[in-house]
Amino acid sequence: MIESFPEGKDTDPMVCQKADMQNYSEHIYYMDANPETDQPFIYYIKGSRYSLQIDAGNSKENYCRFLRELRSLQLPAPSLMVLTHWHWDHTFGVYAAECPVIASEETYEILQKVSAWEWTEDAMKARLESGEDIQFTYDCMHRQYSDLCDIHVQKPDITFTGRMTIDLGDVVCHLEHRDSPHTRDAVFIHIPKDRVLIGGDAHYEDYYDNNSQYDKERLTAFLEYLNRVDFDWYLKGHDEPGIRKEELISYLNEKKMELQ
Repeated sequence: MIESFPEGKDTDPMVCQKADMQNYSEHIYYMDANPETDQPFIYYIKGSRYSLQIDAGNSKENYCRFLRELRSLQLPAPSLMVLTHWHWDHTFGVYAAECPVIASEETYEILQKVSAWEWTEDAMKARLESGEDIQFTYDCMHRQYSDLCDIHVQKPDITFTGRMTIDLGDVVCHLEHRDSPHTRDAVFIHIPKDRVLIGGDAHYEDYYDNNSQYDKERLTAFLEYLNRVDFDWYLKGHDEPGIRKEELISYLNEKKMELQ
Protein backbone atom coordinates (compact mmCIF):
# COMPACT_ATOMS: atom_id res chain seq x y z
CA MET A 1 0.00 0.00 0.00
CA ILE A 2 1.37 3.41 -0.94
CA GLU A 3 1.86 5.51 2.15
CA SER A 4 1.81 9.03 0.80
CA PHE A 5 1.18 10.86 -2.43
CA PRO A 6 4.18 11.80 -4.59
CA GLU A 7 5.38 15.40 -4.35
CA GLY A 8 4.25 15.63 -0.73
CA LYS A 9 0.51 15.69 -1.38
CA ASP A 10 -1.56 14.12 1.38
CA THR A 11 -3.96 12.19 -0.85
CA ASP A 12 -3.35 8.46 -1.04
CA PRO A 13 -3.17 7.56 -4.77
CA MET A 14 -4.59 4.12 -4.08
CA VAL A 15 -7.83 5.63 -2.70
CA CYS A 16 -9.69 6.83 -5.77
CA GLN A 17 -12.86 6.47 -7.74
CA LYS A 18 -14.26 3.04 -8.55
CA ALA A 19 -13.18 2.86 -12.17
CA ASP A 20 -10.65 1.03 -14.31
CA MET A 21 -8.72 4.26 -14.91
CA GLN A 22 -7.22 5.78 -11.78
CA ASN A 23 -5.14 8.85 -11.01
CA TYR A 24 -1.71 8.09 -9.57
CA SER A 25 0.00 11.47 -9.41
CA GLU A 26 -0.20 14.94 -10.91
CA HIS A 27 0.51 13.71 -14.44
CA ILE A 28 0.16 9.91 -14.24
CA TYR A 29 -2.92 7.72 -14.61
CA TYR A 30 -3.23 3.96 -14.93
CA MET A 31 -5.78 1.35 -15.97
CA ASP A 32 -6.17 -1.63 -13.65
CA ALA A 33 -4.50 -4.95 -14.37
CA ASN A 34 -6.30 -8.30 -14.65
CA PRO A 35 -4.23 -11.23 -13.31
CA GLU A 36 -6.68 -13.76 -14.77
CA THR A 37 -5.56 -12.95 -18.31
CA ASP A 38 -2.17 -11.42 -17.39
CA GLN A 39 -3.38 -8.01 -18.57
CA PRO A 40 -0.88 -5.52 -17.06
CA PHE A 41 -1.39 -1.99 -15.80
CA ILE A 42 -1.41 0.49 -18.67
CA TYR A 43 0.03 3.87 -17.73
CA TYR A 44 -0.78 7.27 -19.18
CA ILE A 45 1.23 10.48 -18.71
CA LYS A 46 -0.65 13.69 -19.43
CA GLY A 47 1.30 16.76 -20.46
CA SER A 48 0.08 20.22 -21.37
CA ARG A 49 0.78 19.60 -25.08
CA TYR A 50 1.01 15.84 -25.57
CA SER A 51 0.20 12.60 -23.75
CA LEU A 52 2.17 9.36 -23.54
CA GLN A 53 0.83 5.83 -23.12
CA ILE A 54 3.04 3.16 -21.53
CA ASP A 55 2.39 -0.32 -23.02
CA ALA A 56 -0.52 -1.49 -25.17
CA GLY A 57 -2.03 -4.29 -23.10
CA ASN A 58 -2.64 -7.85 -24.23
CA SER A 59 -5.42 -7.38 -26.80
CA LYS A 60 -7.45 -5.05 -28.95
CA GLU A 61 -10.28 -5.51 -26.45
CA ASN A 62 -8.26 -4.14 -23.54
CA TYR A 63 -6.73 -1.38 -25.63
CA CYS A 64 -10.19 -0.16 -26.60
CA ARG A 65 -11.25 -0.36 -22.96
CA PHE A 66 -8.29 1.87 -22.12
CA LEU A 67 -9.43 4.47 -24.68
CA ARG A 68 -12.97 4.37 -23.30
CA GLU A 69 -11.66 5.00 -19.81
CA LEU A 70 -9.69 8.00 -21.04
CA ARG A 71 -12.80 9.43 -22.66
CA SER A 72 -14.81 8.88 -19.48
CA LEU A 73 -12.32 11.11 -17.63
CA GLN A 74 -12.21 13.60 -20.53
CA LEU A 75 -8.53 12.87 -21.10
CA PRO A 76 -7.12 13.19 -24.63
CA ALA A 77 -6.14 10.10 -26.59
CA PRO A 78 -2.41 9.29 -26.40
CA SER A 79 -0.12 11.20 -28.74
CA LEU A 80 2.54 8.48 -28.49
CA MET A 81 3.02 5.05 -26.94
CA VAL A 82 6.14 3.45 -25.47
CA LEU A 83 6.60 -0.31 -25.01
CA THR A 84 8.50 -1.46 -21.93
CA HIS A 85 9.38 -4.87 -23.47
CA TRP A 86 8.21 -7.39 -26.04
CA HIS A 87 6.05 -9.80 -24.01
CA TRP A 88 2.58 -10.47 -25.40
CA ASP A 89 0.65 -9.00 -22.47
CA HIS A 90 2.31 -5.62 -23.05
CA THR A 91 2.33 -5.55 -26.86
CA PHE A 92 -0.55 -7.44 -28.50
CA GLY A 93 -2.79 -4.39 -28.08
CA VAL A 94 -0.53 -2.44 -30.47
CA TYR A 95 -2.72 -3.79 -33.26
CA ALA A 96 -5.45 -1.35 -32.17
CA ALA A 97 -3.19 1.64 -31.50
CA GLU A 98 -4.16 4.97 -33.04
CA CYS A 99 -0.83 6.68 -32.34
CA PRO A 100 2.85 6.08 -33.21
CA VAL A 101 4.48 3.36 -31.08
CA ILE A 102 8.04 3.65 -29.75
CA ALA A 103 10.22 0.73 -28.64
CA SER A 104 13.84 -0.27 -28.35
CA GLU A 105 15.47 -1.73 -31.45
CA GLU A 106 15.72 -5.04 -29.61
CA THR A 107 11.97 -5.07 -28.93
CA TYR A 108 11.34 -4.34 -32.61
CA GLU A 109 13.53 -7.27 -33.68
CA ILE A 110 11.76 -9.70 -31.37
CA LEU A 111 8.28 -8.53 -32.37
CA GLN A 112 9.28 -8.81 -36.02
CA LYS A 113 9.94 -12.49 -35.37
CA VAL A 114 6.76 -12.97 -33.32
CA SER A 115 4.67 -11.26 -36.02
CA ALA A 116 5.48 -14.18 -38.32
CA TRP A 117 4.18 -16.79 -35.87
CA GLU A 118 1.02 -18.74 -36.65
CA TRP A 119 -1.77 -18.56 -34.08
CA THR A 120 -3.26 -22.01 -34.24
CA GLU A 121 -3.48 -24.61 -31.47
CA ASP A 122 -0.89 -26.80 -33.19
CA ALA A 123 1.53 -23.91 -33.73
CA MET A 124 1.22 -22.72 -30.14
CA LYS A 125 1.82 -26.23 -28.76
CA ALA A 126 4.84 -26.60 -31.04
CA ARG A 127 6.32 -23.41 -29.57
CA LEU A 128 5.81 -24.81 -26.09
CA GLU A 129 7.77 -27.90 -27.06
CA SER A 130 10.56 -25.86 -28.67
CA GLY A 131 10.83 -23.49 -25.73
CA GLU A 132 9.93 -20.43 -27.78
CA ASP A 133 6.92 -19.88 -25.55
CA ILE A 134 5.93 -20.86 -22.00
CA GLN A 135 2.96 -22.59 -20.44
CA PHE A 136 1.84 -19.57 -18.42
CA THR A 137 1.56 -17.46 -21.58
CA TYR A 138 -0.27 -20.26 -23.41
CA ASP A 139 -2.83 -20.53 -20.61
CA CYS A 140 -3.41 -16.78 -20.28
CA MET A 141 -3.76 -16.30 -24.03
CA HIS A 142 -6.52 -18.89 -24.11
CA ARG A 143 -8.35 -17.09 -21.33
CA GLN A 144 -8.01 -13.74 -23.12
CA TYR A 145 -8.78 -14.97 -26.65
CA SER A 146 -11.81 -17.15 -27.28
CA ASP A 147 -10.77 -17.17 -30.94
CA LEU A 148 -7.03 -17.39 -31.69
CA CYS A 149 -7.69 -15.76 -35.07
CA ASP A 150 -8.17 -12.48 -33.18
CA ILE A 151 -4.45 -12.39 -32.34
CA HIS A 152 -2.54 -9.88 -34.46
CA VAL A 153 1.05 -8.87 -33.70
CA GLN A 154 2.18 -5.48 -34.94
CA LYS A 155 5.68 -4.04 -34.85
CA PRO A 156 6.45 -0.59 -33.37
CA ASP A 157 6.78 2.44 -35.61
CA ILE A 158 9.80 4.14 -34.03
CA THR A 159 12.89 2.55 -32.49
CA PHE A 160 15.79 3.86 -30.45
CA THR A 161 18.91 2.68 -28.65
CA GLY A 162 20.35 4.05 -25.45
CA ARG A 163 18.33 7.04 -24.29
CA MET A 164 15.51 9.20 -25.61
CA THR A 165 13.70 12.21 -24.14
CA ILE A 166 10.06 13.14 -24.78
CA ASP A 167 8.81 16.58 -23.72
CA LEU A 168 5.03 16.47 -23.22
CA GLY A 169 4.83 20.17 -22.40
CA ASP A 170 4.96 20.64 -18.65
CA VAL A 171 6.40 17.19 -17.96
CA VAL A 172 9.45 15.47 -19.44
CA CYS A 173 9.90 11.70 -19.79
CA HIS A 174 13.37 10.16 -20.10
CA LEU A 175 13.44 6.75 -21.80
CA GLU A 176 16.33 4.34 -21.37
CA HIS A 177 16.85 0.95 -22.99
CA ARG A 178 18.90 -1.46 -20.89
CA ASP A 179 19.13 -5.04 -19.71
CA SER A 180 16.95 -6.11 -16.78
CA PRO A 181 16.37 -9.23 -14.67
CA HIS A 182 13.16 -9.93 -16.64
CA THR A 183 14.12 -9.24 -20.26
CA ARG A 184 17.09 -7.98 -22.26
CA ASP A 185 15.02 -5.40 -24.13
CA ALA A 186 13.63 -3.44 -21.18
CA VAL A 187 12.76 0.25 -21.53
CA PHE A 188 12.47 2.44 -18.43
CA ILE A 189 10.53 5.69 -18.30
CA HIS A 190 11.81 8.21 -15.76
CA ILE A 191 9.49 11.09 -14.91
CA PRO A 192 11.49 13.41 -12.62
CA LYS A 193 8.68 15.89 -12.01
CA ASP A 194 6.51 13.16 -10.44
CA ARG A 195 9.49 11.39 -8.82
CA VAL A 196 8.51 8.20 -10.69
CA LEU A 197 10.32 5.45 -12.60
CA ILE A 198 8.11 3.16 -14.70
CA GLY A 199 9.77 -0.22 -15.18
CA GLY A 200 6.95 -2.51 -16.22
CA ASP A 201 8.03 -6.09 -15.49
CA ALA A 202 11.77 -5.37 -15.33
CA HIS A 203 12.17 -6.36 -11.68
CA TYR A 204 10.62 -9.82 -12.09
CA GLU A 205 12.48 -13.05 -12.82
CA ASP A 206 13.31 -14.11 -16.39
CA TYR A 207 10.55 -16.56 -17.32
CA TYR A 208 11.72 -17.22 -20.88
CA ASP A 209 15.50 -17.41 -20.87
CA ASN A 210 16.45 -18.30 -17.29
CA ASN A 211 13.88 -20.89 -16.10
CA SER A 212 11.85 -18.31 -14.14
CA GLN A 213 14.91 -17.47 -12.03
CA TYR A 214 16.99 -14.38 -11.34
CA ASP A 215 20.45 -14.12 -12.85
CA LYS A 216 22.82 -12.76 -10.21
CA GLU A 217 24.89 -10.63 -12.58
CA ARG A 218 21.85 -9.04 -14.22
CA LEU A 219 20.16 -8.48 -10.86
CA THR A 220 23.30 -6.81 -9.47
CA ALA A 221 23.50 -4.47 -12.47
CA PHE A 222 19.79 -3.63 -12.09
CA LEU A 223 20.23 -2.77 -8.41
CA GLU A 224 23.10 -0.46 -9.32
CA TYR A 225 20.87 1.25 -11.87
CA LEU A 226 18.03 1.70 -9.37
CA ASN A 227 20.38 3.22 -6.82
CA ARG A 228 21.73 5.63 -9.43
CA VAL A 229 18.39 6.97 -10.71
CA ASP A 230 16.68 9.72 -8.68
CA PHE A 231 13.08 8.64 -8.02
CA ASP A 232 10.77 7.86 -5.10
CA TRP A 233 8.20 5.49 -6.69
CA TYR A 234 8.60 2.54 -9.03
CA LEU A 235 5.54 1.62 -11.11
CA LYS A 236 5.11 -2.05 -12.01
CA GLY A 237 3.33 -4.04 -14.68
CA HIS A 238 1.48 -6.39 -12.35
CA ASP A 239 0.46 -6.94 -8.72
CA GLU A 240 0.02 -3.47 -7.19
CA PRO A 241 0.98 -0.46 -9.33
CA GLY A 242 3.53 1.32 -7.13
CA ILE A 243 6.28 0.52 -4.66
CA ARG A 244 8.70 2.84 -2.90
CA LYS A 245 12.27 2.84 -4.22
CA GLU A 246 13.76 1.67 -0.94
CA GLU A 247 11.21 -1.15 -0.62
CA LEU A 248 11.96 -2.40 -4.12
CA ILE A 249 15.71 -2.32 -3.53
CA SER A 250 15.30 -4.16 -0.22
CA TYR A 251 13.16 -6.84 -1.88
CA LEU A 252 15.65 -7.34 -4.73
CA ASN A 253 18.60 -7.44 -2.34
CA GLU A 254 16.86 -10.30 -0.52
CA LYS A 255 16.43 -12.12 -3.84
CA LYS A 256 20.12 -11.53 -4.57
CA MET A 257 21.11 -13.02 -1.19
CA GLU A 258 19.12 -16.15 -2.04
CA LEU A 259 21.33 -16.65 -5.10
CA GLN A 260 24.54 -16.82 -3.06
